[in-house]
Amino acid sequence: MSVIPVNAEPVPMTAEQKFVFDLKGWLLVPGVLEPDLLEALREHLYKLKQEPESLPPYERYSLAGPAQELIDHPAVVGILREIIAPDPSPDAYGFRCESSFAMLRAKGQAGSPPHCGPIVGPLAYRVLNGRIWSGLTRVVWELSEVKKDKGGTPIMSGSHKSNFPVPEAYREYDPAMYESYACPPASVLIFSESCWHYGVEWKDSTGDRLAIFNCYSSYLTQWHKMNLPAEVIERMPAKRQTAFRGVWGHNFHEGRHNDYYADDNQAL
Repeated sequence: MSVIPVNAEPVPMTAEQKFVFDLKGWLLVPGVLEPDLLEALREHLYKLKQEPESLPPYERYSLAGPAQELIDHPAVVGILREIIAPDPSPDAYGFRCESSFAMLRAKGQAGSPPHCGPIVGPLAYRVLNGRIWSGLTRVVWELSEVKKDKGGTPIMSGSHKSNFPVPEAYREYDPAMYESYACPPASVLIFSESCWHYGVEWKDSTGDRLAIFNCYSSYLTQWHKMNLPAEVIERMPAKRQTAFRGVWGHNFHEGRHNDYYADDNQAL
């Protein structure tokens, strides 16, 4: 896939991408961010991690400043519509962005041990009537080059729909079980949180790993507590704000569907 401008129409998920995502539980889309946006994101992330006081209070978040463009970037909106939920109306997304964090990892630094998210219930991965429902989904924006077996977020492909518990022997990193990847900066990794994945040591001495991890679910479910101030959300366009609305489907008392963001309809 080539560079996609932020004002482009969302790119539909292809049949090949659906097959790969269902097979592996993850999908890598390389080099989609515009160079100017990539540069702005890298600068924002370094300031966020190393000198947050240089940013206005409302920009000290991985969903603020230039990073808010990633929430509904056209490279991922079409995919999220297919694997989480379609838009309930022209003015609202079917997905919610419910958590985010920025990563700055130097050579020798490692992250979390192998783990996975929900494997049962409405936040787990499932397929029904030919449609994917990836209940809790992680979108990782790689802002540095990732070299194979040098870092990144290796994933145990297929573990999102395993019928048996992962053996203890595989709850430690094993390169034969956790699949690595390589990509240029400005790429995006999308995976079901039901997959086992690992925050391995960054082994690249040519530069730091810079990444932004956003997490999504349906507007009907929630796993993380958002903890994003309203002043950050209010600086976003109206439809982007709907990615932070409350978690419910229909208000029968008022006869209203949950397709809006307001002061009294924010995710907790």
